[in-house]
Amino acid sequence: MALSIVTAADHPEIFTRWRDVDGRFPVNSTVRYGAFARHYYSIAFANSRRDASFAVVDRDAPRLLVMATIGAGHLDYYGSPARLFRADPDDEAAIAAAFAHLDGLMESDSVRNAAIVDAAPAGLLSPIGEACLNRHFRPSLHLTAWADISEGELSLRRGLRKSYKSLLNWGKTNMVISVVNQEAPDRAQFDRYRAFHHAVAGRAVRAQDTWDAFYSWIEAGHAELVLGSLPDGELVAGTMVGDAAGSAYYLSGVYDRERFDKPMAHWPLWVAMLRARERGVLRFELGDVPLEGTATPKEVAIGFFKRGFATEIVTSLVWTRTDPSTAG
Repeated sequence: MALSIVTAADHPEIFTRWRDVDGRFPVNSTVRYGAFARHYYSIAFANSRRDASFAVVDRDAPRLLVMATIGAGHLDYYGSPARLFRADPDDEAAIAAAFAHLDGLMESDSVRNAAIVDAAPAGLLSPIGEACLNRHFRPSLHLTAWADISEGELSLRRGLRKSYKSLLNWGKTNMVISVVNQEAPDRAQFDRYRAFHHAVAGRAVRAQDTWDAFYSWIEAGHAELVLGSLPDGELVAGTMVGDAAGSAYYLSGVYDRERFDKPMAHWPLWVAMLRARERGVLRFELGDVPLEGTATPKEVAIGFFKRGFATEIVTSLVWTRTDPSTAG
């Protein structure tokens, strides 16, 4: 029997059950593709993306889920590469069916830029990689910093950069920490962080509705905001963390650049990671670690900062294409 396609748009209840309930696909184990992405990024991208997620189905059983959005000439997942979640990593028939459907989407929507991630490269070209290569996509190595927080501070210190120990001690001695979370949903403190973010960036980086989405995620118990102040009460640091199933993600960090002769960022992030463990989280995603020459110097520096907390660096291949007319 031929494999079929079931889209999230046409069959939302069925797709949602396969994604969230059946437990076959770990979509919600990551903030970037799970519940937070659907909650926040759908607002942040407004009308520039629509959900193009779908399942490859054998009779009534899904063999593969694809998390994808499309719009404004892009195929991705709200700015991250589209991702295939497979029940069997080597299911070449399901992968071929998924790419045939993606081909149709890219052609019908005149997609100019497409990005797809192969999340588990093993030194050999995977079926996903082969499908991308056959369509003239180009691969690039993607590094993500993770921290094992399963044993709290004990496991965290295994990956901590040696020079950070004195910086953490400075923060512990000189900063006052407060938290906005479900137990303490202080909108005034959250808005203070929003104003601080604006002041440090020199402009409004996010629209108000995205800030509201952040705050509602806190109220729902899925995120925390850790604020760091000087003893006189001046706010100098803010770290936002979101939770997924079994992991947490460093969503946002803002620190007073005028005081970067002191370690403004280290202690609030450390506290946020420890608090994530107290919530039962086992792994903490610090975020991308871009290589020099692939990002701005500021982004590379931020990646270096994150890597100092990491116990492991996870590699993936991101396949991109800019000309859909080359599909073959």
